[in-house]
Amino acid sequence: MADNTFIKNNHNHNKGWAKDIFSDVAVIEGNAKLLFLSGVGAEDPDATDPATVEILGGADFAEQTRIAFAKIKSLLAAHGATMHDIVRMTAYVTEAANIWTYFQIQGEALEGAPRPPHTFLRVAGLAIPEMLVEVEVTAAIPAG
Repeated sequence: MADNTFIKNNHNHNKGWAKDIFSDVAVIEGNAKLLFLSGVGAEDPDATDPATVEILGGADFAEQTRIAFAKIKSLLAAHGATMHDIVRMTAYVTEAANIWTYFQIQGEALEGAPRPPHTFLRVAGLAIPEMLVEVEVTAAIPAG
């Protein structure tokens, strides 16, 4: 009979501004290790207060997107995963016209990894008014 047990741990990697609001990553370990990243945007990872968190990249959609993908790489690496381990991605943007800019930057960030199943959504706004993009990621790696 297969061992169907697993362990779930939540982690925060920012300096504290979101620790009482949400987890950055949920990791499920059993036969596989699954990582569920919360929406990653251009929030300053060194911020400590949710009321004053700065959005890096200014009003530049491309720069905010590059910052988000750099943070995604860092979060994955902290748990033993890479961009090649992504199995699902969802992007939330405030302007649908940015779709091709987004996918160009996503392709660069994936560094040759296959494009994962993806949903691209335009929303009226994100958690912080200056945010233009937020990306959720699920990744899977072998348990161990």
